[in-house]
Amino acid sequence: MAQFCWHGVWSVLLLLQPLLQPEVGGIFLSNLNATCFRCLCEASTGCSTSTACRQSYCGPFSISRAYWMDAGRQVLPADEPTRWGAFEDCANDYACATGIVSQYMEKYGTDCNGDGLVDCVDYTMLHVNGGPRCHGALGGTFATRFYQCLRQAHRPSRF
Repeated sequence: MAQFCWHGVWSVLLLLQPLLQPEVGGIFLSNLNATCFRCLCEASTGCSTSTACRQSYCGPFSISRAYWMDAGRQVLPADEPTRWGAFEDCANDYACATGIVSQYMEKYGTDCNGDGLVDCVDYTMLHVNGGPRCHGALGGTFATRFYQCLRQAHRPSRF
């Protein structure tokens, strides 16, 4: 009778791990998941999908044109970044806007708060403060909404 080798199974799983985790542009972004996007969106605009831009910030993540350009000018499928309105259309579309945010995080992802981890708090600090200046603390209503959302997401569900 053949014996089952767990060591071999774990070795294969470790080799396949990069293939089993979500990637953005070929780089795995740890902790940039649906919960993080939702909390960033909630804190930014209450996840409003209004198509109107306010003071040159657009969409549910309140993305500026400069942020979009810095992130690589992502657009909706079959659109062109040079088309007038391409930024606004993408930033106002939740799926496209998450792509903009992901590309920005891929470019600047770093440990902004110095806790030794790159997590959702760091991604949010990057989003609010900008890549080169991400070390500034989150504050005000934005911080209150963001941390409240994270706390709610990490509560165990009761049946």
